[in-house]
Amino acid sequence: MKTTVQLIQYYTRKVAQYGAIHPSKPRPKAHKHRHARLMAYKAAMHRRIELEKQNPSYAF
Repeated sequence: MKTTVQLIQYYTRKVAQYGAIHPSKPRPKAHKHRHARLMAYKAAMHRRIELEKQNPSYAF
């Protein structure tokens, strides 16, 4: 299982890739649901961080 630091690194890398495409350029077809997936990943990541805050011994 990935550590929280690795999750944050992955998320920020993918957000940077998504944002690197100029707004006036057409997005690739693979990006059709990218924003929704990134937001779901972010929510899951925050739930995990909050869980670790509440119970530090539960760190992944």
